[in-house]
Amino acid sequence: MAFKHHKYFPKARDVQAFLFPHVCLPCQKSFKKPASPAPRRCPQCGEELIQLSRKFKAPRTRDLGQWEKVRFLVEQGFRFYSVYERTEIGEIRVNYPASLAEAKVFVCGPVREAGPTARGTRKGSVGAV
Repeated sequence: MAFKHHKYFPKARDVQAFLFPHVCLPCQKSFKKPASPAPRRCPQCGEELIQLSRKFKAPRTRDLGQWEKVRFLVEQGFRFYSVYERTEIGEIRVNYPASLAEAKVFVCGPVREAGPTARGTRKGSVGAV
């Protein structure tokens, strides 16, 4: 058998170049892991981790208000992908809210999330069914 150089054997990180944040809401922690179709478990509490967009920046563990906002948005189906609001001239990118009170208004507003877990047009937007 002929010798093959190690560069011919792919490493795990070559299979997928990007790491995605996976959050554990009970622990209020975020872990960067490659995307996987199989559910991932929290290494501390064993709960299932939720995969979010690469744009997500986790708040500090002790910042309870921000984690409540993250929990609320995730429960409403937002995974921190780009969000757009439809207007007469097209779609405009919208920033995510800074507080829980703003998040409650944001969820009811005319926005649409783009991404693999997007649920399509949000209620109240132009062209909603």
